[in-house]
Amino acid sequence: MTLHSQSISIVLILLGAFSYAVAQDGDGSVVLQPRVLSPAEFLTVDSLGDNGRIAIPGQVRSRSSAEQDSMYAAALALRIPASIRFATSLMETSTALRYSAELQRPRSIWEQINNTMNIPAKILQPSPQEQAQYQLTIANAMYVPGVLLYPMGTGNMQINLGDIAKVFGFGEDVSPVIRYVVDETIEVEIVIYSTQAINVKTVFKGIQAPGAYTITWDGRDQKGKPTVPGEYIAEVRLGGERLMRKRISWNGR
Repeated sequence: MTLHSQSISIVLILLGAFSYAVAQDGDGSVVLQPRVLSPAEFLTVDSLGDNGRIAIPGQVRSRSSAEQDSMYAAALALRIPASIRFATSLMETSTALRYSAELQRPRSIWEQINNTMNIPAKILQPSPQEQAQYQLTIANAMYVPGVLLYPMGTGNMQINLGDIAKVFGFGEDVSPVIRYVVDETIEVEIVIYSTQAINVKTVFKGIQAPGAYTITWDGRDQKGKPTVPGEYIAEVRLGGERLMRKRISWNGR
């Protein structure tokens, strides 16, 4: 080989090496020229998947993550026979199918009865509104007019049980306080009698307009003398039509 031929060979080798270096990018990959697509490929290029199958419009393409690839590689490294892998997958699939069939199976009459009687505990728990209504009902049941009892009030006021009975109508009011209601303008007369039907005192006599009235007997007779302790009867006469009586237990005070 002549010197001229050797020079040409060296130049061709250097040109090839330079072309290869230029064709490589920074990460070591080779830059290739895009393949010329045919008219049919150009029209269907957006519909072709990575595996060559036709993709459905709107299909979301998902790739496996690095963690999935690592787990897959670790599973392959276990060297489990393919038959065992298939049997395990088949067992999981059969379990899911049996569970799905159990859910779709028509229930027997006893199962339906048990499901009907199986009431969740949450349904039986009272709601906040029901709890508040329960407390309010208890408070209203203990309410006494004019007295603020706990929890509706301070609860500091002491009250006689006999007074509570009188308010609710469980006990008889034997105090010298006489209460009555006049429906129309009429003549009213209030007389105090002893148990022997003796006229002790005429407390009031006159014409009264419609309204509610309260008169208290002072425990004295018609002459202003104190009466002896004992039982008396207060009689309220409303005209000549109505009559109301009340028992009074006078203790001399």
